[in-house]
Amino acid sequence: MKDRIFAEYPDVVSAKELQTMLHIGRNTAYSLLKSGAVSNIRIGKKYIIPKASVEEFLRLRTASKSGTMEPSDEAAESPERSK
Repeated sequence: MKDRIFAEYPDVVSAKELQTMLHIGRNTAYSLLKSGAVSNIRIGKKYIIPKASVEEFLRLRTASKSGTMEPSDEAAESPERSK
């Protein structure tokens, strides 16, 4: 069986644990959850996040060419980019 990067975490994690796992801040974590980039279930005000969703998010981000968040509209319309 393949080694898991987040073996020390439980199968279901909290938003706070998501922050720790991805080394991101609170706003970024909630943005990922609200946008659905990291699959989750919301019960009331609490997010239930399967650890597998975090691993899948990383797999998808790693598989993309840039490996970064989408550029802003302003950056995409920059004259340097259109040359």
